[in-house]
Amino acid sequence: MDGPGLSRRELLILAEIEDDLRADGRLDRALRTMRRGPRWVVGGLLRATLRVPGAVLSVLLALSLGLLMVSATAHSSPVLAAFGLVWAPTLALAAARLLARRRGITP
Repeated sequence: MDGPGLSRRELLILAEIEDDLRADGRLDRALRTMRRGPRWVVGGLLRATLRVPGAVLSVLLALSLGLLMVSATAHSSPVLAAFGLVWAPTLALAAARLLARRRGITP
């Protein structure tokens, strides 16, 4: 520290506060372990989706639209299955990017 140290009274007050906080077992354990919770995992996933180039999302959107048009006229199960396989990741990627942007998460 650059400034003057704490006075004896301030040190006693600080020690008392630390003892009170240490008496809380859950808080003490959480501070000792400092594990990353589920929120960090979600934030990491959102950052990872932001690293996916926008061109990939554009191609997936175009492919989904094309397969939707073909499936509307063909009515065959392989085309519908292909549309489902392309549409699901497109929707997930678009939703994750929208959520990350809304939360202000940057890559």
